[in-house]
Amino acid sequence: MGFRSGFVISSTSFLFGVIFIASIYDFPLLYFAELTDSAVEAAERFYLSLFNAPLAVTALLHGMMGLGVIGLIAKLHRWNEMAKYFDGASLALFVGAICMYLGVSVPNLRLIADPTNEKLVWNSAIATQRQAQLEAYNKGESTFKPADGAMTQDERVAAIRIISASNTITIVLLTGVIVLQISEWYLERQEAVDAEKRRRQQAKELVEAKKDK
Repeated sequence: MGFRSGFVISSTSFLFGVIFIASIYDFPLLYFAELTDSAVEAAERFYLSLFNAPLAVTALLHGMMGLGVIGLIAKLHRWNEMAKYFDGASLALFVGAICMYLGVSVPNLRLIADPTNEKLVWNSAIATQRQAQLEAYNKGESTFKPADGAMTQDERVAAIRIISASNTITIVLLTGVIVLQISEWYLERQEAVDAEKRRRQQAKELVEAKKDK
């Protein structure tokens, strides 16, 4: 396993560590039978502390994401059969995880940090939720009419849970990257072992042929 694979494994492992810490707050929101106010407040404090962290923390997180992309592109540059299937698929999964972060987590984090900003509301997943609720209300399928302004308390809880759900999806994507990288390493190792066996067999046959002469 070369330095390029090391870049990918190190980056993915680091991101796993970040999500593992977040899962302490995510699990009560998603998988516990009862959703408590204390669980919501604890998750909100955690994500706000992460969002308002010093620039060095954000730079480290984004740098590790970039390291994984660089490692996968460097591996894909070989453009052999292994790279096309394993590294290509790994790159797609890794980019998918980054898109979940940039497209789901970041907009909702900004909204939680500034809940009265209506522009942020319409740039977050809450806008999609409101649109679906409004369509159901207009069709007479629901008696609930969504708010048209700053984020409500229920939407605040929904935004935090959306971030938690995106972390779960990211775990699946990053697990796929790890599985593909380990599978690629195993197959390359087996190919190297088989090639060495063939080389030794050919050398043995050559020596025996010389003895017969």
